[in-house]
Amino acid sequence: MADDMCPQVPAPSSAAAANQLPTLQRNALRKIFDRHEFLPEEVAQLGYRRLQQAEGIGNKGLTAITAWLQLYGFELKPPEQPAPSKGPVAKKTRRSIEQAVRLLRTHGYDVVEQAGTPSTRS
Repeated sequence: MADDMCPQVPAPSSAAAANQLPTLQRNALRKIFDRHEFLPEEVAQLGYRRLQQAEGIGNKGLTAITAWLQLYGFELKPPEQPAPSKGPVAKKTRRSIEQAVRLLRTHGYDVVEQAGTPSTRS
């Protein structure tokens, strides 16, 4: 009966689960959640983009977290990248490229167009 009155304490498996992560990733996730303990389910709910933007989690960290989540049956997929457009280069992008080429040539670099690449000029 006394057990019914006690507040529920997180299962020891949640602490054990977090301890399976490398220290850097574990600390970065603690900072995100602003608490010491967290569950794999909570990490999976953050999503790939949120983890990617988190301080202290780089590409290696994302790989480690993804593998860790898979141990608990969660999947963390990177967002699909849109296919590169084959159309003309946008005006602003073309202008930026032309400025970069001018700057490089000013400092003595030779800039040549790669064969098979569409021209940035219209």
